[in-house]
Amino acid sequence: MKFIHIADVHLGVKPDKDKPWAKEREQHSWQAFTDVITKVKEEQVQLLLIAGNLFHRQPLIRELKEVSRQFSRIPQTQVALIAGDCDYLGPNSCYQVFTWGENVHFLKDKKISYVELEGLSVKVYGLSYWRKEITSRLYDDIQIKKEDCYQILLAHGGDREHIPFQAGELKKSAFDYVALGHIHKPMQMAENQMVMAGALQPIDCNEAGEHGYFMGELGEKGCKVDFYPIKYCEYVSLNLKVNQDTTVEDLKRVMSERIQKAPAFHFFKVILTGFCSSHITIDTEDLARMERVVQVVNRCQPDYDFEKLKLRYQQQILGRYIEALEKMPQNEITKKALCYGVEALLAE
Repeated sequence: MKFIHIADVHLGVKPDKDKPWAKEREQHSWQAFTDVITKVKEEQVQLLLIAGNLFHRQPLIRELKEVSRQFSRIPQTQVALIAGDCDYLGPNSCYQVFTWGENVHFLKDKKISYVELEGLSVKVYGLSYWRKEITSRLYDDIQIKKEDCYQILLAHGGDREHIPFQAGELKKSAFDYVALGHIHKPMQMAENQMVMAGALQPIDCNEAGEHGYFMGELGEKGCKVDFYPIKYCEYVSLNLKVNQDTTVEDLKRVMSERIQKAPAFHFFKVILTGFCSSHITIDTEDLARMERVVQVVNRCQPDYDFEKLKLRYQQQILGRYIEALEKMPQNEITKKALCYGVEALLAE
């Protein structure tokens, strides 16, 4: 049996709101979802698993109708889905009143239930969120026995506020496949058995790397899955080291060269490190206005001559502060405290 596993599609999300390409990014989640449906049809996939957060918020009726229209393109495919922490089943949720097509199975219960897909010889287990946060370990107590059918768990969570679970315990379960959602980084937590699909497309610049879906097959020899990227957007961290001679124009030139060489779907989070002149302020807002630059983070430290400062201010607070910090164990924390403290005292 061939299946596709997706999660965290976040239809309706609006990434990079203050950027010229915001409207384009707003369409990426819908485009990626449509691509998955097309792939399901082309590959004659028998089961589509959606492990929560199909929507970024409570869905509108018109949005549910559009999703239902997409599902109607694959009438021979069974669709199983659950609600996650973003599109949870609140009292006024449109999920509550919407009627899906015959091939769509929404596991709405607060507790674990299952749907039996007899034509596929599959049971899909799962539960939906009825509020934004669930701290109970609802996946720990699932008891199932080996049966003459495939058994799949749809699950959403994995941190303290969203149904925490132990990966090792789930791995020991009798499920043939555990289809996970919530964490936006795609990963196989147990090879070919327990998979976090990751976000179908990234929703902010902290979600670097490839995103997409998993396609797999369940058979007599077990399960085998592979990851397939969808490349509408990929955030990339661009680390640039700065010294006291580096200017904003130098940074713009290097950034422009790197961006022009990159694929068009790459968007950049720029991180500046190193030591810069204490008399020069790097205008990160100016750098962030460059094409395909989403964010610029300045982690540079001022290049102070601490020996000269100690001599000049030896009888004052600044000199005593430097001496005190230099006597402490030297690590990243004390280095930052020394730079930030000197910067604040000089300003005063």
